[in-house]
Amino acid sequence: QTYPNERTRMNKIEKILGFGAIFLMILRLIIDYPYSALLITLSIFILSLIYLFFSFKLLNSNKKDSTEKTSSLRQTGIILTGITLSLVLIGILFKFLQWPYGSFNLMVGLLCLIPIIVISIFKFTKSNSEFYKNLLFRILIIGVIGTLLLFTKNETLLELKYRDFPNYVEAEKKLMQDPTNKELEIIANKEREKMHQSK
Repeated sequence: QTYPNERTRMNKIEKILGFGAIFLMILRLIIDYPYSALLITLSIFILSLIYLFFSFKLLNSNKKDSTEKTSSLRQTGIILTGITLSLVLIGILFKFLQWPYGSFNLMVGLLCLIPIIVISIFKFTKSNSEFYKNLLFRILIIGVIGTLLLFTKNETLLELKYRDFPNYVEAEKKLMQDPTNKELEIIANKEREKMHQSK
């Protein structure tokens, strides 16, 4: 059984990490602040772990049902939703930081999220349950952010994050078009070093 005060603590942690990650990501697109990648990674990764391992305590937050036994079908749905949200968050992290397979991971997570959204909307329209309302709120926030990132080109993210270093941006763009080209990789590395030295 999940007690109300425990759920409240989990919800507070979720909000701090979630909105904190959104703020850090938006801020990173505006200015290049110290340890930006590390802070964004920690906030999103910890939140994804919470969804992965503590989804039942976090997502099963219907106060009206707090003393009632949750059905096995709902338990399964909550756990699967937690796993899927965790997967989408990892995809968001990889995509935003332009790590390998970011778009692929994000696309897989969002595709897995579609049936959960459909079922949750169907259940909510039938029961108007607080449980599905809260679930849809989380899914839509993470889903919208993930979808926006999925359709944002890596070149666009690069331009936004490093607008003050056009030479580095241009070198990375050329390397993206021909990732196996060692000469372009050397040029991009040199421009990256110059960028770091000028900060």
